[in-house]
This record gives sequence, C-alpha cells and structure tokens, in this order.
Amino acid sequence: MYLQIVDQVRRAIAAGQIAAGEEMPSVRALASKHLINPNTVARAYLELEREGLLAKRRGAGTYVSHDAAELRQEHRARIVAELLDQAVAAAREFGWSDVQVRQAFEERLRQAAHSNSNPERKP
Repeated sequence: MYLQIVDQVRRAIAAGQIAAGEEMPSVRALASKHLINPNTVARAYLELEREGLLAKRRGAGTYVSHDAAELRQEHRARIVAELLDQAVAAAREFGWSDVQVRQAFEERLRQAAHSNSNPERKP
C-alpha cells in the first residue's frame, strides 16, 4: 500500500500537479481519508524524503522539496521507462518479435500524433 502512495505522489510531482513548496496532507489526515494505517503513510513519506521529493519542516509539516522541480524530469523519464518496460515485457509474453513491438509502438505514436493534431477527434 505504501508503494501506491509513493507512486501516486511521484506521478503527481512529475506531472506538475503538486508544486515545489506545496504542503502535503499530514500523515494522520491522509491515513484517515483513505482508511489506512498512519504508519503506511509515514513509510511512504519517508521513502519520498529519501528520494529528495519531500522535505519535513520541524513543527510545520511535510512539503514538496524545492529540489523536486529539478527532479521532475528525471522522474518523468523513469516513469515512462517503467511503462515502456512493462509494455515490452507483455509483448514478449505474447510471443511478439522486436519488429512487431516496434511496429505496434510506431503505430501508437502515429495515432497519438493524429489525435493531437485533430482535437475534435475523441480517442
């Protein structure tokens, strides 16, 4: 469960949904909201602190680190790489060759480019 919290916060920071300097919910508040053990939230926050994404201010709470803005690009690249790794692993499980994986990826890129150039078209 704590890994889900870590992943969601990483993604929110990478996407710019949570800004550097922004205060995070308290451990108790987040635990109560999601009906989970406060130790789970504390463990997630500790992991994010170790990564440099969060920083505690004694007596004032937990905040998104000012270094997080610099780390955003690194985390974005890591998230995309992980997603691509998962896709490649799934394709290999289905017996796809590298050529088939590459063709499927290129087709998805073309479709995404077409969707972006035609905003009225729904995916």
